[in-house]
Amino acid sequence: MAIGSSGRESLDEKQNKINTQLNDLNIDAESYFLENDRMKIGIDVKQRKVFEVGLEYGTFQPKIQLIDLNNVIDVEIIEDNQVINKVSNSSMIGRAVVGGVLTGGVGAIIGGHTAKSKTTKVVKEISLRFRMNDMDNPYYDVIVFNDSKGLDRGSDLFKSKSKEILDLFGRIELVLGQGETYSNIK
Repeated sequence: MAIGSSGRESLDEKQNKINTQLNDLNIDAESYFLENDRMKIGIDVKQRKVFEVGLEYGTFQPKIQLIDLNNVIDVEIIEDNQVINKVSNSSMIGRAVVGGVLTGGVGAIIGGHTAKSKTTKVVKEISLRFRMNDMDNPYYDVIVFNDSKGLDRGSDLFKSKSKEILDLFGRIELVLGQGETYSNIK
């Protein structure tokens, strides 16, 4: 038991260092949207940054990843290597314009939120992929769910995780859609 306790204290110390670093960066991590025992994933709306902080799976090494939404071209929700939802600055505007031309105002809203989807019975991994306007780092992947056994889509746990992921994705979509003006809203 002493070994487990000291190991846990070490993990707690690492987590405290991460929280200190977030505070030093003025990241609002209090409004995170996804959390498990080691990672927090969320969005700081005011700074237009998505954050992934915590301890890496397997290695328990501290991880802080900040994604500047000002440099994001598009974001996808990926389930087991299949894109199920996608939003980008240009495609969201384009779909809204097409929807508006075809069906008026209601079509603009519906057109702005449509995306391709594909389903399977069991899901092993869900991630958010950010395509960046950065030649050195064109993509960032944030794994929001990972279970090697898989999780049945009909399970309560899957439904709960899906809701959390869609809530975060929706917030990212809103910030991307609002552009620079969203950061001025309190």
